[in-house]
Amino acid sequence: MTKVENLNHYYQIHVNHLLSTRLDTDISKEFFDKVVFHGTAYNSLQTIIDSFASSGQSTFTLTGSYGTGKSTLAAVLTGLLHQDDNIRSAARNLVNDKRLLKKLDNSFKLYDKKPWLIVKAVGGVTSPTELFYKSILKALEEANLIEFLQDDLFFLSEEIKTEQQLIVWIDQVFRSLDGKISGSIFILDEMGKLLDHIARNSGDLHLFQELSEKINRLSTKECPFLFLGVLHQAFSDYAKGLSHQIALEWAKIQGRYVDIAYRISLDESVALVSKTIKKTKNKIPNPVVILNERLIDDVMLSISSRLTESSPKIKQYFINALPLHPLTTILLGAIAKSSFSQNERSIFSFLLSVEPLSFRKFLDADVEYYKTYTIVDLWDYLSHNLQHQILGSKEGHSWSVVEESLTLLSKQMNKFEINKNIDLDQLYFNIVKAVAMMNLFGKPLGVYPTKKLIANALPTSAASLDFLDECLNNLQSWGVITYWNRTDSYEVVETSELNIQQLLEEKLQTLSSQQNYFEHIDYKGNSILAKRHYQQKGVIRWMDQHLVSDISGLNSLIDSDTLQNRKAFAHFVLITGQALNSKQLAEISSQHPNLVISQLKKLSEILNWSKEIFALKEIYRDQPKLMIDPVAKKEYEQRLNYAYQQVDSLFQQSFEHVDWYFSGEKILSKSLSMVASEIADKVFFACPTVSNELVVRHDVSSSAAAGRRKLLEKMLESNECENLNIEKFPPEKAIYLSCLKQLGLHQYQAEQNKWAFVIPKFDIENDQDTSGNLKLVAEMMEVGHALFKSNKGLVKISDLYDIWSASPFGIPQGLLPIFGLALLLAKEKALAFYDQDVTQDFRFISSMDAEFVNKLVKRPNEVAAKFVKEPEEKHRFIQLLAESISSNFSKDIDETPLLVARFIVSYVVKQSNWVKFSKDIEFFEVKVQQLRAYIVKADDPYKLLFEDMYDLLDVSKRNDVQILSDLSDFFISIQNSKLNLFKKFEQSLFKELGEITNDILEQAKSISTSAADWKMKKFAEHLSNSSNDSSQWISNMITLLGQIPERDWSDDSLKKAFEALPSYVQRFKQLSFFTKKTKIASDEDHKSLAIIVNTINGLEEYNRNVIIEPELQTKLSNVEIELSKQVDSIELSDDAKAIVLYQLLKNYLYPIGEEGKHED
Repeated sequence: MTKVENLNHYYQIHVNHLLSTRLDTDISKEFFDKVVFHGTAYNSLQTIIDSFASSGQSTFTLTGSYGTGKSTLAAVLTGLLHQDDNIRSAARNLVNDKRLLKKLDNSFKLYDKKPWLIVKAVGGVTSPTELFYKSILKALEEANLIEFLQDDLFFLSEEIKTEQQLIVWIDQVFRSLDGKISGSIFILDEMGKLLDHIARNSGDLHLFQELSEKINRLSTKECPFLFLGVLHQAFSDYAKGLSHQIALEWAKIQGRYVDIAYRISLDESVALVSKTIKKTKNKIPNPVVILNERLIDDVMLSISSRLTESSPKIKQYFINALPLHPLTTILLGAIAKSSFSQNERSIFSFLLSVEPLSFRKFLDADVEYYKTYTIVDLWDYLSHNLQHQILGSKEGHSWSVVEESLTLLSKQMNKFEINKNIDLDQLYFNIVKAVAMMNLFGKPLGVYPTKKLIANALPTSAASLDFLDECLNNLQSWGVITYWNRTDSYEVVETSELNIQQLLEEKLQTLSSQQNYFEHIDYKGNSILAKRHYQQKGVIRWMDQHLVSDISGLNSLIDSDTLQNRKAFAHFVLITGQALNSKQLAEISSQHPNLVISQLKKLSEILNWSKEIFALKEIYRDQPKLMIDPVAKKEYEQRLNYAYQQVDSLFQQSFEHVDWYFSGEKILSKSLSMVASEIADKVFFACPTVSNELVVRHDVSSSAAAGRRKLLEKMLESNECENLNIEKFPPEKAIYLSCLKQLGLHQYQAEQNKWAFVIPKFDIENDQDTSGNLKLVAEMMEVGHALFKSNKGLVKISDLYDIWSASPFGIPQGLLPIFGLALLLAKEKALAFYDQDVTQDFRFISSMDAEFVNKLVKRPNEVAAKFVKEPEEKHRFIQLLAESISSNFSKDIDETPLLVARFIVSYVVKQSNWVKFSKDIEFFEVKVQQLRAYIVKADDPYKLLFEDMYDLLDVSKRNDVQILSDLSDFFISIQNSKLNLFKKFEQSLFKELGEITNDILEQAKSISTSAADWKMKKFAEHLSNSSNDSSQWISNMITLLGQIPERDWSDDSLKKAFEALPSYVQRFKQLSFFTKKTKIASDEDHKSLAIIVNTINGLEEYNRNVIIEPELQTKLSNVEIELSKQVDSIELSDDAKAIVLYQLLKNYLYPIGEEGKHED
């Protein structure tokens, strides 16, 4: 039987079983083919029938945990009384019990042409009054009974405003129907939601007290009136968080209803499973059938629990549930009752699940066709898909222990190298998982992991089972499992000293039930995105969520830094612990325009989970062992995470379905995203639509920032070009098109035949969509322009950003530099620009540059602009300045103060330091120096033109010719200053050296290569270049003599250069002597001698070429020694000795110019 086959060839899941029942929509003939009618449902239906038959009790509640099938029972009862014969027949076939159906027919008769009025309501967020009213009207319409009442009653919703009116109306309606119907049944599904709604609001359960009394009075044997409410818990449990007295009142009111406990038994769970799995038409091989029956018999013998003893059909259930292993079938029922599960719904969810390792996946896989889905497979499924829920439940500690044991087992097997045989390796893990499943979920059923039951539970081959004893012994010796004689069974060893579940229960008992622990768990709500606003405007905005207990808590929230430190444009705030009416909520929202206020009257579930989180954190602080106990630590973290998930879920639910108040106005209940969008529309009504996700955000990515930077550079450099001269389609092109061109900020100017930045114009009548957005852009730009115009002083660009980023514009941070530069360029002629220097003072700059743009992005508080006015009385001066600039520089310039000042300042500050600061009257007259000083120090164009220059040139008293003359003198002085300096230097050089002849040029070239002094070499080199047309050799020579580069020349450095010139010329003349006979000078026997002495008649120069034979060298050395001794013996100073030797030497040399006469 090793054949591998897909098991869905033999088995299939009966998918008609529903996961849940919706009472108001699911009732149909087909519906009853999809459900299972088990014993609990049978008993509950019988209780309703018997109670009415014996005592006339007509009001019932059906109480059971989630997923037990309560709504299904209500639907069955509805179907049994339905006026549609097909639906009624399907429901009776489902019940399929003649005795019970006979009781039903006797108690709840169905007369011809008298239908049952079936009222179906599902609790939600609406008030009970509204729900009951609409549900009864709908039932009357479906039963065609409205016509009997239209002449007698008003059926308008506004007529029913109070609970008392509703009770009176119900009484009138059902009395009017007397004799026209067989009976009435009112089924209220999700009744707990209505109780929860009442608890959050008034806390008054008077409606259900009056309803029970009224229905019991209206109900008769001839015309029954039944009420069935479906609950998950008792009335009093919904009153948690209210006073003890109110909880007692609620419990008393529930006493007016017969409460039916709805809990499915274990054998019913097994039956449900067996009815859900169906066999196909393909016959299962007989050997497999025999093997499976033997397995079932062995398991039943090994269990011997109350399940097998009390249920004679159990074996058939197991057979029908194949290929589920019988142990799996049993434990599914127990798992369905666990704290992390939902009973019947969890059973069906498991059987229908297509999650990894699920039963459906097992059927779809190719396996040996005799295999079954074991409890080991079930462990793997739970571990993979539900572990996070399990670890946060009551079973979490035990589960964590097993997980740690599996980790310990893995380490042990690695240590002893057991896992050489893969099948044997897996057997160890399967044993632990099987033991764990029976430990966790089998004990209450009498299912203990005995050796025999373990053998039957494992998905192993017969060969592997031969090693079972060895594996069990090893697992015991390693401390993974232990053996209990009392039950002859095994148990996974407790590897943790800390039981988090027990510690949590103990800690919770010590905590106050009155304390609000939500404030101490550091919970932060989600950010709510204004989605529709984003889709329409292109701007991402969000709101955050806050929960406060009262007005005092609200004030504390406002006073804290919590709201200021967040980027949310507004804040949802729920006030929970203080009763406030709509007028008070509106007033609070008016006082705080950035808050959206509402009220939540019930906070009990959030507080309960918050209390658990607080307790867990206290345990962490009190138990240092928690850090070193991996099992306990994992369980602790999972519980804490699960508790936070519950708080998060409840927190979000609390914010839904409430009416909000903003700026004194009420916003009707809708999704938070819709509310956020509505508020964003109101707050930022003047924000234009910009479609670009790269920069339309507060935090721009690095790649988007790079694209924006390149765009800003292009805006500065190529603003007169179409598309800013951006080629192809880089990121900056996309930003340009969507954020500038599309918004009309960069347009072609036909009159000037160029592109330019402008404030857009719009035509609302012809193009409402586009023009409407252009209007918003224009208004935003005009507000920015008005900011500059209305301020006499400087306006920091950060001030402009503050206005644009606030209401009503709300421009994101990523867009501000782009819009800011666009405005500055559009109004460039009317603005002066300033930059903050290292002294923290703002200095005027002639034009915006790369650094200015960089600060626009990173430090907008360090750059500023100033609006420059153009007064008529000073327009003449601007014209004269422009005329002078045109005359002297052949450059036409617009006659505006800013552009004129910018040109003058730019021209002067580009000059060298000597031109800007020299006080030499020879080159710069006093008035020129004064005017130049104003220009160099200028940091305000308006002050420069209309105060400093205006007064210095005495514009108001002098005529145009005089002013133009002064201006021309100034510009010419600046232009010609360097040329005049070079002429003066050249004249000084000629005076010292004479005219520069070709001989001098040849000598200069020779000296530039042979001189030992590098300065003299450079001097000669520069002199040798004097034949060139360029004057650069003069600049180089001045730089050499003054020892300062041209850009740093000053009056002092030039003076130094002029003073050094004579000495350099003299040294040049001296070295020129040696260059005349280069060939002779290169002979070792030939020497050139020269001497220069400063006398009263000027400089005297002597030289001589000498030839010394080598054989005379020794004699000369001796003479030198004797002569030196004689001179040293004379009692004279060294200076005196030098003069004597000079006089003697002069007799043997020839004066300069005469040496040629004495040459041989």
